[in-house]
Amino acid sequence: MRLWIWMTLFGLSGCGLIGGDANSPDYKAGYRDGCASAARPANPRDDHLARDDEAYGAVPAYRSGWNAGFNVCRGSARPAPASGRGPIADPF
Repeated sequence: MRLWIWMTLFGLSGCGLIGGDANSPDYKAGYRDGCASAARPANPRDDHLARDDEAYGAVPAYRSGWNAGFNVCRGSARPAPASGRGPIADPF
């Protein structure tokens, strides 16, 4: 029983440490830029990211927000499967 209590307290304390800067303007700006970078169509000739490189290197909240936004939006921007190659057979 004690182990469960300690694990719960430890888990709750981590929430304050990890998400502490999520409401800062720097984090929000980084999140928007990261999401915009992930949502761009793949083009091997275009290596431009929507990112403030100076802030990414110097402001931990911006960097954390950019990484979070990029990862979340990249995961939700998956292309639809080609016709006939999805999990449901194409009847035509």
